[in-house]
Amino acid sequence: MGKTRWIAAAAVLLATFAVGGLAEDSLMRALWPAVAAIASIVILRHAALGLACGVAAAALLLAGGHPVAALRLALADHCFPAVHGPWRVGALVFTLILGSFAGILEHSGGFESLLRRMLKRGENGGRHLLGGVYGVGLLCFFDGLASSLLSGRIARPLADRAGVSRERLAWVVDSTGSPVACVAFISTWIATQLSLIEQGLSDAPFQVEPYALFFQSIPANAYCLLTLLLVPLAIRLHYQPRAMRKFRPLAPDASAESSGPAAPARVVLLPLAVLVTGILAGFPLLASEPVDVLTLDGWKQAFSGDAGPYALVFGSLAGWIAALWCFPAKRRGEVAGAAMHGAATLLPALVVLVLAWTLGGMFAALGTTRHVADLLADGTPVAWLPAAVFLTGAAMAFTTGSSWGTMGLLMPLALPATVAAATAAGLHPDEIHAMIPMVIGAVFGGATLGDHCSPFSDTTIVSALASGCRTMDHVVSQLPFAGIAATCACAAYAMMAAGRSPLAATAMAAGLMVMWVAFLNRRSINPG
Repeated sequence: MGKTRWIAAAAVLLATFAVGGLAEDSLMRALWPAVAAIASIVILRHAALGLACGVAAAALLLAGGHPVAALRLALADHCFPAVHGPWRVGALVFTLILGSFAGILEHSGGFESLLRRMLKRGENGGRHLLGGVYGVGLLCFFDGLASSLLSGRIARPLADRAGVSRERLAWVVDSTGSPVACVAFISTWIATQLSLIEQGLSDAPFQVEPYALFFQSIPANAYCLLTLLLVPLAIRLHYQPRAMRKFRPLAPDASAESSGPAAPARVVLLPLAVLVTGILAGFPLLASEPVDVLTLDGWKQAFSGDAGPYALVFGSLAGWIAALWCFPAKRRGEVAGAAMHGAATLLPALVVLVLAWTLGGMFAALGTTRHVADLLADGTPVAWLPAAVFLTGAAMAFTTGSSWGTMGLLMPLALPATVAAATAAGLHPDEIHAMIPMVIGAVFGGATLGDHCSPFSDTTIVSALASGCRTMDHVVSQLPFAGIAATCACAAYAMMAAGRSPLAATAMAAGLMVMWVAFLNRRSINPG
């Protein structure tokens, strides 16, 4: 990073001393840590450093501008207490184990063999090839970044032979990896998502069941669901907007296809099956009360109970052991390095998570959520809060280039502010409970939308590099697709505001999107 960026970030932090002179109940003072965090992320292009600046700003405000006292306050009163409780500890342990699990699977060579076999079936046709890449992305549900790296790197030479541009390949890779990881109930995202939900609703007037709320939020995550529908729809219709059509496929290069170590498909399929089965089995097995697994109500009880963090760790550990056992025997000496590397890749994400927890507690101490709730209550009808949160999250993620940073900043603000605004509007706790999944889905969807459109996003950059195209070319060619899904997602939130259920609203928005893409496709084939 250049010295200018560090100086600018330091100037933002120094401005905290001036803000500290404002009245304790002032809006600017309450919002300043969030402003400082966003500005620092934009300046430094680093989510963890930006959130750390936000934590430092909040600590200085709470400590009256004394740096040493601020350091102790941040650590003793907010950071250390934040890493406490089953959901918080479970999130850290599960994420590390699943990162290690992903590293073992990728290094085993089984994924590469399996994915090449899947993709080569469509090698002679662009539509079949892109459909195979989409299927690969769904198969790599456990990690969006790993999905982008694997499918982009492996499909690149096959795309050249099939006459598919690298930019179009990057769009499929990017538009599948993050959305499927965002809605998957087993992924490197899920523990972070659940812990943020648990933190944001710590003072809610109803019983908080993070996993149950996550499942309820999936139909309200309109952008991710519509994007996962738009990819196969555009592939099937061969729809390409003008921004995509201008990019041409490259000449095939046989030497570009890597020849990694071959391994049977079972070295990845069996651990994945154990991972999913282990987590599902962990809910009734580790529930605090007996659960009847032969009934639907029993499973609802299991997922609504307190077994979530224990089930995630139990299932991921079972999958990790299965991955070790299935690793090719001739290369067993490499497994320890692969496991360590996989876990290490998620350490920056865990730092972001801990900082987000810390900042969330500081928001409560500064009264930030109360001020945000007042702003929402004054300027936004309660029914339109999910739409407002979706657009805010998209703007934040586009500006910062970080979906995780956006979730970590927005969720601790949006959830308690929604509860406060809805309570002030006279809504019954049951009505507030019904609105919360919409806000959760809006946070996740908005963060993913901004991440897709931002040239600073790690997944955007990785998808472009893995697919072999320039980052800005990928961004420009992906924007029309993101715009279609985002517009239809806004229509879905408008229908939710009008009283439609999230499932019905997203389904109607999906129908609208299908007709819109079909119309655009006819216009592109028969212009004028």
